[in-house]
Amino acid sequence: MEARVERSTLSGEERSYPPAKLLAVDDTPSNLVVVSAILSPLGHQIVEARSGFEALAQAQHQEFAVILLDLMMPEMDGLETLERLRHISLARHTPVILMSAYDLDQPAMDKAFAFGAIDCVSKPVAPSLLRGKVAALASLYRRGLELRRRAAALAAKDRQIAVRAKYPRTPLPRVPAAGARPPPPATVDRDRTLAERVARAAGRMNEMIQGLLDFARVNAGAIRIAFAPMDLRDVCRDLAEGFELVEGEPCIQVTNVGDTAGEWDRARIFQALANLVGNATRYGGGRASVHLERCGQLVRVAVHNDGPPIAPEVLPRIFEPFERGEADGSGLGLGLYIVREIARAHRGDVEVISAHGAGTTFTLTLPVHPGDAAEPAAADLS
Repeated sequence: MEARVERSTLSGEERSYPPAKLLAVDDTPSNLVVVSAILSPLGHQIVEARSGFEALAQAQHQEFAVILLDLMMPEMDGLETLERLRHISLARHTPVILMSAYDLDQPAMDKAFAFGAIDCVSKPVAPSLLRGKVAALASLYRRGLELRRRAAALAAKDRQIAVRAKYPRTPLPRVPAAGARPPPPATVDRDRTLAERVARAAGRMNEMIQGLLDFARVNAGAIRIAFAPMDLRDVCRDLAEGFELVEGEPCIQVTNVGDTAGEWDRARIFQALANLVGNATRYGGGRASVHLERCGQLVRVAVHNDGPPIAPEVLPRIFEPFERGEADGSGLGLGLYIVREIARAHRGDVEVISAHGAGTTFTLTLPVHPGDAAEPAAADLS
């Protein structure tokens, strides 16, 4: 026999969860009516069984958050029913509350707890006591289910992203290189322009796929950091020279104050700064400035451009995944998210200030020796 009840007493986030199932086992119908009346305000689905055999049959086919089990039943008593329940996969770990009109002797109590009973209440049952015990157990069960559901959904999403991004990635770096080769003398300007467009498009696609892979790694906890001595000034100068080679002229101004040496993961720091400088040049008319400064045990790297400001409504969520600040809607919105995660992996942070007339400044703050606060791990850049 099955009873559907209203979910009027559920609170907070649990209102959105599916109701739990409770199994009440008693050979006396009036006792089942009482138990159902006591538990109905909790808003869960109550399944009734009038014998141990019925209880075992129900447990074979569905999972329960809590089982309320009468001890004194004919043919198969509560202790035997409990023992057999533990051999059913769906009921192996289900919390069981025993109910009895008689006091159990110590051997019976020991046997009950050995089979995994978590409590024993006396009949007649105090309604508020039973309702409170069941409510707490059902809440733990439902929250556990929701956590597992969310973890499975996230894992499935990350696997899908990683699989989709990994396979088309391999040949892409060759396409920009092919587009960058000098064209044959007979090639017309139109073909040259087309080759340049192909190179830019392929490069952008490669950036997107790299962003997807990094996003999947962050959610899987697989972005690792290998700390080593380095100087941030050298990284920024290398980055500026790289942009100069692409643009054909100096476009990144680098200045520094104080000692900018420390222990960081060069590959990851270069990746973060490349994202920041790339954004700065995109919105700063092809130009940007990078200023490094030592502040105690921190080094701050400020990347600035004089372009139009970021919209105020976008600023609070600019570092969240798949949030895009681009007016044209291009990009995946992962670059700044990856910058933030790289900063956090170094026990640092990144922030932004943007306003009319003042341009936009992203500031990356890094402790000089972040490896002292966490055990270094080998970098996973594959």
